Amino acid sequence: MQKNRRYKKISKASSSDANGKLRQPTILDAFKKVGVVTSQEVPNKESSASNSQGRASNSANQNLCDSSEPDIIEVSAVAKALEVQRFKFRPLLVQCFSILAFSENQGSCCSDPAAEFPLYLYLLRDLHYKLNCFTPGKQSLARSLSPSAGFTRMTVDEFMSKIRPLFPSIKKHFKRVVCSLTESDETCQEHWKVQSASAKNPDVSNLVLSRSAVSTLVFKETLCCFSKMLNLPAIQREKSVLSDLLEAFQPNKIPDSVLSDIQPNILPGTVEYLYLGAYSYIESVLNTVCSFSFTLASESLLTLESIVNSFQNILDKLEENGKITHSECIQGVLPALRSRLGASAQKLLRHNWDNSQLESGWKSRGEIIQKMLHIYLENSESTSDLLDELACYILPQVSQTKEGDHGFPTLCSATFVLWYRVLHEVNLTVLNKLVKEVILLEKPRAGVQVQTVEKLLIKLRQSVNVVVSLVNMCRTHHKVTVHAMAVKYGGKFVDSFLKVFDFLQAHFNMFNELIIQLVRDLQKATRTIQALCSEAKGLKQTVITSKIPATKRSMERFLFCVKALLHTTSSGCSFWMGNLKHKDLMGQVVSSQAYADDQDNNEENSTEAADDDLPATVASEEEGEAE
Repeated sequence: MQKNRRYKKISKASSSDANGKLRQPTILDAFKKVGVVTSQEVPNKESSASNSQGRASNSANQNLCDSSEPDIIEVSAVAKALEVQRFKFRPLLVQCFSILAFSENQGSCCSDPAAEFPLYLYLLRDLHYKLNCFTPGKQSLARSLSPSAGFTRMTVDEFMSKIRPLFPSIKKHFKRVVCSLTESDETCQEHWKVQSASAKNPDVSNLVLSRSAVSTLVFKETLCCFSKMLNLPAIQREKSVLSDLLEAFQPNKIPDSVLSDIQPNILPGTVEYLYLGAYSYIESVLNTVCSFSFTLASESLLTLESIVNSFQNILDKLEENGKITHSECIQGVLPALRSRLGASAQKLLRHNWDNSQLESGWKSRGEIIQKMLHIYLENSESTSDLLDELACYILPQVSQTKEGDHGFPTLCSATFVLWYRVLHEVNLTVLNKLVKEVILLEKPRAGVQVQTVEKLLIKLRQSVNVVVSLVNMCRTHHKVTVHAMAVKYGGKFVDSFLKVFDFLQAHFNMFNELIIQLVRDLQKATRTIQALCSEAKGLKQTVITSKIPATKRSMERFLFCVKALLHTTSSGCSFWMGNLKHKDLMGQVVSSQAYADDQDNNEENSTEAADDDLPATVASEEEGEAE
């Protein structure tokens, strides 16, 4: 009995070849056991469901023994599951990172040390993990995953003093990875075999690692570690370490086009010069990878943003410390960097990406598309003007049936909701900044210029035009998500706009026409929102109805603020208040019970609909009550 059990255990632990002989399971068996797909298993997926199981087992055995074709192993499929188990791994000591400064490239049969990339990837990921322990906001998460012994007692200054000599090596490997990605994906089999044997790996002749996949991961981890180190508060305080880090990522020469935009001229060796150099180098990398990979281009853009944010923090600290003379010399660097950052984001948004460059289509790129659009809007010369252009002219060209020729291939029916959300968010941010400027003007002080007031009113009207255009797009886009965002952000916009009514009242006599037009334009959006709310209640669209109460309260307050504004100021306008007619999104008059499900509750629905109406009309005396 015991012998039989023992035999069963042995048979399960091993497998048999075509001749029925027992053999030791290989690494390839282990990969297939956890579900990693190899290149030769893809055709098997097209087989019929009835014979798929038997064919898979036969093809696996045949691939392991008889096939001379290498299996390309893609480990990215299990990367997330592997990361979850990281706390079980043996942590690396800080001294292990010195391997990054060692290379076996000399004497190798290949000029490109592609076989070293997996090792560098392992080291860079551990470096990334340790940097999280010093990053504000991620310290508790990183420390809960059992870091290496003695590492928690190490300060960030001690850690960076050990990593500091490796900055040039990290840049050297990053440069090799970029070269590897731009070259053809050919791997020297003999080189891989020698390296694998020296690592004491089992002899698996038909196992080949995808060089492009490893190079891509090393590329992303290097830029991520660089961004994290650049934005550590301790490094920004220690200028020598910061200078060494920036100096390691310098180009051969900063383009003259970059330096010519900055006045007065900056001197080589200064911190601002090093920031410009590092930015120029990563920007050149972005221009290179933009031709073949959306993922790498977007990662480069995020790194450029981290460089700009780091320089912004340095500039803020100089001003806090009272070093105004030095900050005046570098004041022109930040606008130049932000201008180039916005141009890079615009380049990626306007680039015509094909399916091979997107890797997995637009559906999985939502977060990065929103991030790109935020960078593009927030770093433009005039965010208000760009918002007005995108919301009033570019976005309306995209409908649910056709894409439109608007110059932004990243704006299509699949990404419309993403753009719609970002434009609402940025426009609300712009309005909140204008509210702060208005509050500062309301403080008692002499000499408020008329041009300043008029400029603020024009910006307010521009922001109102954006929200009106976005809300009215619900007439052509019938997705519930779009309608829900129109109700949500429209209500928030009205709520913030209420804070400027004291400012409008104070300057009504001088700018009455501009202010009246401002209110009437916003009224176009509130009426559409009212129709959206009524429709959502009738159709019981809970995604929208959950946002209705807060939005209705804001619109009611807006109604009475307009009434108070016109009542307390002498103007040629009249304010009429009454029940509005029930209209749908297309402006057609409908019955108050049009959306009622139960005919027995007609009276109840009619009463509720009447209570929900928000009537308001602002008209000149010549127009009377025409509206």
